[in-house]
Amino acid sequence: MKSIVLLYLLFITVAHGESVCDAISFVNRAGWGAREPTSITNLTAKPLSLFVIHHAEDPPSCYDDESCIERVKEIQIFHQHNQSWVDIGYHFLVGENGKVYEGRGWDRQAAHSPGWNNDAYSISFIGNFSTSSPNEKALKTARSWMNCGVERHYVTKDFYVITHRQSQRPGYTTCPGDALFSVVRSWAQSCSFQNPGGSPAGNNTWPTIALKFCAEELEPSSSTIPSPLLSVSTHSMTSMLLFYLLITYFL
Repeated sequence: MKSIVLLYLLFITVAHGESVCDAISFVNRAGWGAREPTSITNLTAKPLSLFVIHHAEDPPSCYDDESCIERVKEIQIFHQHNQSWVDIGYHFLVGENGKVYEGRGWDRQAAHSPGWNNDAYSISFIGNFSTSSPNEKALKTARSWMNCGVERHYVTKDFYVITHRQSQRPGYTTCPGDALFSVVRSWAQSCSFQNPGGSPAGNNTWPTIALKFCAEELEPSSSTIPSPLLSVSTHSMTSMLLFYLLITYFL
């Protein structure tokens, strides 16, 4: 009986010992010295199924803790003072030091894309990426952070990614820069939706139209739908394998 209890405790430890989120260097608002928002509006529904990718454009890229914190502070000041927004506009920011900086976080509405602020999370890469893309460290961190949102149930398992320019009418903005745009479009969850401009028909919104468009565009064919076994995460498969080996050893 003691062996069974030990096996169970070992299994729980293995199953919960790894986390996408734990592997990411995250700096919360207190960690970078955020100013208080002048008001707060919470998201009305979670989990969300969309990410909108931005670049901060100015100030320039950052590669260490000190410069990245300085950049994030500058962005918040610009958004609050020059744009008259209540807080920094993005949900999260990513530096080329491979760290995520908390903007408005998982629970609050943002001010990143008109018409999308209650329906999509925003991630902004710190710097201007019109001619060169962020380094691999930053790109990997952003992708991992989206999966962290899934792990923490803020984001649906089947989520989609677009860029700021796609969320608005053609010509509205070049964000997130041509180089970063090309990289994002290569991601598996990225779809080619483009807001054509004008107002959506009926009770539709551009986010709901985008969700339908992306689902149809990226829906896997029947020949590529994974089996239940293959759909199990690597983390889960590793946990089950270790548990089986432990049972074999003790019994």
